Amino acid sequence: MHSLHILWLSFFDICRLRLAPQDLPRSNVLLGICLLFYTVLSVGTLSLTRSSISEAILSSIVDTGLLVVLTSSLLYVARCSARIIQTLTALAGANCVLGIFIFPVLSLFEFYESDMSFPLLLLLGLIVWNFVVNAHILRHALTVPFFIGVLLTVLMSSLSFTIQSQLVPFVK
Repeated sequence: MHSLHILWLSFFDICRLRLAPQDLPRSNVLLGICLLFYTVLSVGTLSLTRSSISEAILSSIVDTGLLVVLTSSLLYVARCSARIIQTLTALAGANCVLGIFIFPVLSLFEFYESDMSFPLLLLLGLIVWNFVVNAHILRHALTVPFFIGVLLTVLMSSLSFTIQSQLVPFVK
């Protein structure tokens, strides 16, 4: 239980830009747990916004696969393949931390039915925070300036969305 608390704090510190992916242990087991939790959390989030659980499951599996393939490919091409496990662990773990914050924000959409501006502002804040955290992780993984991390995050997100919309046609 103590190590789970330390892990949670480590991922939270990555989200606060205080730790980098190389500060995490290099563990295939931890990576698998983080990817599984990332997928389950994604299913939970998408099931709140989609018409069927099967759409949410398929979309989440494709999203997790794209995270792994695109990140691994980027690090391989950049000759940083030794950093793949820690980078994927950091991305999945930090996205899980941020993903937990989305549930209360999504519930606000039902509470603020007449005026969606507050929940939309919170959602936009989470999206921006997520981009900044992903850029921070990629910056450290590739040893590049933060600006390059931001560009790579935007590029990977756009590519992921494009591929996912082709593989899962109901993604809008």
